[in-house]
Amino acid sequence: MWWMTALAMAGTPPRVHVDRTAREIWIYDATGSLTHRTAVGVGRGGLGQKTAMSDLITPTGTFTVDLVISETGTHNAIALRHTQRWSGDATYGHLVDSPDGLIRLYETMSSLDFNGDGTPDRAYGTAYVGLNATDAVTGPKMRLYRGTPYWYSIALHGTPDPTSLGQARSGGCVHLPADLLQSLITTGTLALGQTVVIADGPPKR
Repeated sequence: MWWMTALAMAGTPPRVHVDRTAREIWIYDATGSLTHRTAVGVGRGGLGQKTAMSDLITPTGTFTVDLVISETGTHNAIALRHTQRWSGDATYGHLVDSPDGLIRLYETMSSLDFNGDGTPDRAYGTAYVGLNATDAVTGPKMRLYRGTPYWYSIALHGTPDPTSLGQARSGGCVHLPADLLQSLITTGTLALGQTVVIADGPPKR
């Protein structure tokens, strides 16, 4: 089915670990070898426990990828439970019930003007990877911003401002370099069902 991305990887799944304190991401391949370690942006709300989306804190915990949308649309995918939740909804259904809908969702999100300067912010860079966890605040998912539907969630995504990498400036999401983010999506490292760990410290080997 179109919304399910097959994971065809041998051996141990790749590991994605975000060190919230050092503002770094560590990527390990299926053999356990470190392939990337680079600066990322995190939430400007500090290093406390996240209790609401409005606190601007990047949560810690173990998360599962439940949405992938990008500028190219090539690897777009959404978890089945989200399709079932919103398909048929008068406001959101058209954005989740087909591959074309996910393309429109990303275009809509890229068009939002959060800072009110009259131009699209393109706040998510070139791709957006939504995260979910049963024991952490990850957002309501679908919601409206000034009447426009968009996906409101903790995510790994790009940024139009590369100077935010290595800084604590985000609203709670993790900002990645555009080339790394695209590579992780293309290789399936960030595909539906994959795990992302966010912690205060480097990965334990």
